[in-house]
Order: sequence, then structure tokens, then C-alpha cells
Amino acid sequence: MSFRDYYRQFDDLDERELNRERRARREREKKLAMERVPDIDLSGTEWPDMPNSEVVNAAIYRARGLVNRYPDRHAAGVRRLLAERHQLAPERIALGNGAADLLQAAALALLGRGDEMVMPWPSYPLYPLLAAHAGARPVIAEHGRISDAITGRTRVLVVCNPNDPTGEYLPAHELGNVLAGLPAHVHVLLDEALVHFQDVEDMDACLRLVDAFPRLLVVRTFSKIYGLSGLRAGYAVGSDVDLLAAIAPPLGVNALTQAALEHALQTGDEEIERRRRTVSRERARVVEGLRQLGADVNGSQANFVWVRAPGMTGDALAQALRRQGVIVAPGGPLGAEDHIRAAVLHQAATDRLIRAYETAQAA
Repeated sequence: MSFRDYYRQFDDLDERELNRERRARREREKKLAMERVPDIDLSGTEWPDMPNSEVVNAAIYRARGLVNRYPDRHAAGVRRLLAERHQLAPERIALGNGAADLLQAAALALLGRGDEMVMPWPSYPLYPLLAAHAGARPVIAEHGRISDAITGRTRVLVVCNPNDPTGEYLPAHELGNVLAGLPAHVHVLLDEALVHFQDVEDMDACLRLVDAFPRLLVVRTFSKIYGLSGLRAGYAVGSDVDLLAAIAPPLGVNALTQAALEHALQTGDEEIERRRRTVSRERARVVEGLRQLGADVNGSQANFVWVRAPGMTGDALAQALRRQGVIVAPGGPLGAEDHIRAAVLHQAATDRLIRAYETAQAA
């Protein structure tokens, strides 16, 4: 076969079919690699794979032309794309250097000394620090009994949805009932860092509540399913334009990040949907597999599961899994000493976690 004939055989191949074949090959390679590597890290919540190379290239290209100049502090391009996606005016969106920075800025803007910030628990460990940095007092509430913790000093309620570390999801109609019952002096920070992984309802079901509740601020991130943690980018959506202006960085988000976000928002939906399907499928396998082995596993809507092994502390279970080469997050620092949090990745990781748990229990 000549050199020209060799390449001519690919002329009629469909690019989508080629991509499916490449992904299948990559999955086989991952599975083989998982069987060989000594350790697999399931302790984090960010997406483990590198983003599409074109997203990185977009940032590099922007750097070559604009790294010596200040970026667009309003991030007009990114906010326009987000506004079109959520069917909102760009003025109702603030871009920031990560969801955590936006949450902290909101806490500083809304809280003062002597105020209280209510949070269901266990939840994201950063929340008590947000309150403390603002001079306020964190107040723990039981999941499902938030209203019992609201007092005259409550100024902010923060809700992680889906919740980290439990994976629980509060549907829009239930969240709306909570919001409707709050007194007028309470603002709500809704942390939707993990919302892309839930398959209960439409992605923007809770975000849409900003139309009816002006004291609601919804915060999302590009660190999780988008896999862009190192770029530190997030955004807030709300109806209070003064609060949005107060939490936005004075000089905006850097130019490289803006370029990467624009490209990811314009071209990344197919990959995001693939990741959603992968997590949904493997999450069901993890939950079923661990429950069959006697584990207590929450019905998660996040990219991880919250697991308790009867008769074992979270630290003991984490150490037992670590001896099998599976690294998970002990539940103590996350709010429950008898649990661990384990990330949901791909088929090979699911198989490895279930085998490790079975061995740990037998030991």
C-alpha cells in the first residue's frame, strides 16, 4: 500500500465515530492503568482529567497578545455567553476568581460583628471560615430543619446544593419553600459548585429562583466539571445589582482565564454532557456495589459518595482503603467522624473502590 493510499482509507470516516473510538480506547487504557498503579486518589472533588487542549491554547493565544495589558475588568465576553446560557441580562452576573472568593466577598458585604451565618451541617468546611473572617458567628443547622436555626441576628443562610460532602440535593420547589419562609433581613448564598452532576431536575431550576427572591445569590464554579480549577474562575447570579457590584473583583478576572472560559462555554457542552453521563452511571454502580457489601451510602447527586462502614470509624475505613491503594477523604474534617467521602470517576475507579471496600471489610 502506498503512502497516499494509506491515508485515503480514512477519507470517509466520520469524525464523531473517530472520537467515540478514541474515547473507548482511552477507557480501556485507563482501566488497564488502574489495575497497575499502586494508588488511586478519590479524595478530591475536582475533575481529574486535563481540559481540551483547545481551551488551554485559547488562554496561551490570549497571553501572547494581552499579557502586558489589563484585562477587560467587566469580562464582557464571558458574561455575555453566560447571560445567553441562563437567559438573563449580563448585569445580573458577576465573574470572580473562583466561587470561594465570591462567597467570601458576599459574606464580607452582608455580615458584621455580632451577626450570624446559618449553615446546614455537615457541609463545605469553608463556610464557618467565611463567617469568622467577616466577624460573624457560624450557626449549625440540621438538614431539613433550617428554619429552626434562624434568629433575629441571622443575616445570611448558606446552602451547598448538591451538598459537599453528603451529596444531598434540595430540589427547587423545596428550596423555594425555604426561601419563602425566611424573614426579610436574611440573604441566601446558594453554592452550586456541583450542580452539573445532579440529574434530578433542570440544571437551572434553582438558579431561576433569583427572579422571585431578590435576596438570593447563586454561585457557580468552573473548577469542578469544567476541570479548570487552576484558573480560579467562578460566577454569581442574582437580582441585587449592588451586591453583585460589591463582590466582583475591582480589576476583574485575568485575561488568560477569560479566554479559556469563552472557549469552554462555546465548544465544551458535548464534553460536559459526557462527563455528566459518566458520573451518573458510575455513581449508581458505586452506590449499588457498596450497599450490597453492607455499607451505608447516601443517595448522592454529586461526583462523590458519602459512605459509612458499620463498626468502623471514618479514619479506620480510610486507612483500610489506603492499604488497598485507594485514597479517600476521612469524614472527620468534613463534619462526620464515622464517614468517608469517595470521588466518582470512571469504570476502573469504581471497580477498584468496590474491591478495596470488600477487602477492607473482610480484614
